[in-house]
Amino acid sequence: MVSTGAVRVGDGQRRARLGLRQVLAPAARVVRVEETADAVVGLHASDPATVYLSACARLREPSAGEVERALYEDVSLVKLLSMRRTLFAVTEEFAPFVSAAAARPIAVKERATLLKHLGEFAEGWSGARLAETERAVMAVLAARGEATTAELGEEVPALRETMLMAAGKPYEAKQSVGSRLLRLLASDGHVRRSRWRPSGRRRSGWWAGWGRCG
Repeated sequence: MVSTGAVRVGDGQRRARLGLRQVLAPAARVVRVEETADAVVGLHASDPATVYLSACARLREPSAGEVERALYEDVSLVKLLSMRRTLFAVTEEFAPFVSAAAARPIAVKERATLLKHLGEFAEGWSGARLAETERAVMAVLAARGEATTAELGEEVPALRETMLMAAGKPYEAKQSVGSRLLRLLASDGHVRRSRWRPSGRRRSGWWAGWGRCG
């Protein structure tokens, strides 16, 4: 029998290799959060807790403060709407590649869908009014630095308008223009999600507030 030189890799070896490659093995763990994101391309971020859990599982010294430093102080981790239309936290250096490959195509579809829904389920909206509202939001964020959706709605009343989706159906629901428009601005890379702000009211979403990029 002629040997092909092939090496059989067992499940244990495969798991060990993944543990090293994804810096999960104790000997492979790292010091900075940015290294944890690069090891797995991006940290899932559609729920605030997942970034902390994923990062701390890979840090030599797990620390929520280290995660917050990267997300909110240095902003060296950027949350992007990307793969599977969900949020991932990626390093600032890698963000342009993720944006070009995944986020930008999503942003184009998000804009087309929002304009379609505004035309069907809201009154008085057009492409020109949407652009005007976007500029107003950016002006407020430029002045304030960051704000919640509710705070932005106080200064840009158009954000408080609603769309009645699936009227007359059992799953009829109202969506605020603000929630959709801010998602669009984030997809376009103009704003970013900022620190979670807990309140006494029932949580209406996973995001905190919004800050202007750049």
